[in-house]
Amino acid sequence: MAFAAPSPTLFVGNLEGKTKKPELRQQLYALFTPYGRVIDIVAKKHDGGRGQAFVVFEEQASATAALRGLTDEKFYLRDLRISYARSPSNATLARTDPALSKEAAAVAAAKLVVSHAQSEYEQLEKERDAANAGGKRELEGGDEPAAKRRRADEDEDEMEIEMEDDEDVAGVSVVCSNLPAECNEDIMGALFSQYPGFSRATALPATFAPPASHPKPNAGARAFRATFASRAQAEAAVAPLSGYVMMPGWEMAISIE
Repeated sequence: MAFAAPSPTLFVGNLEGKTKKPELRQQLYALFTPYGRVIDIVAKKHDGGRGQAFVVFEEQASATAALRGLTDEKFYLRDLRISYARSPSNATLARTDPALSKEAAAVAAAKLVVSHAQSEYEQLEKERDAANAGGKRELEGGDEPAAKRRRADEDEDEMEIEMEDDEDVAGVSVVCSNLPAECNEDIMGALFSQYPGFSRATALPATFAPPASHPKPNAGARAFRATFASRAQAEAAVAPLSGYVMMPGWEMAISIE
């Protein structure tokens, strides 16, 4: 097989098309990580991309080792078809030019949204000032100001929003320890998203001390907190993931906080 145009990004084809995207990313990460640090996995499930994925390594040498070691290997009972990607991935481009990263694009989009929101807010303020001026004239005529009625309605809406926000804060946390340094919030989110009630995964600081029930972690291990809507849903995730091996020699410890 000719290894033309080496690249840190690998195209992986002939994947089983019915596997859910979070599970597919999780299993691909576990399969390719032994060959080097994986910085991104893009699994396609639409637009003719079903059964395809891109695995992005930090180093080109790692991608080459994975290509040679895993080509034609069985994965979900199918022979893997692996080749170098024809164009660099977003993750690779971002390492050479941070302005091309997904985070930079998200910041630019957020700034645009804020700009539009500021313009709309200023327009609403002008309309409110005009309504207040009209309300004063109504008050002088003996009628209840329209602006006062609007403010009362807005206060009720704000109370409803605050009550909804308070309800969203509630949740049950699961603590995971002894995870390799390559692990991040995206990977943990992919791991837990297959379980109902999961909302988010958050990295814990390096100073975090795992619960006493957890075995002593490996040197340099990371810890994460996963949040679920209810204790029953958290327990349903803890049982099957207890002892999950993210990488050889890294057995994850997990418990409800």
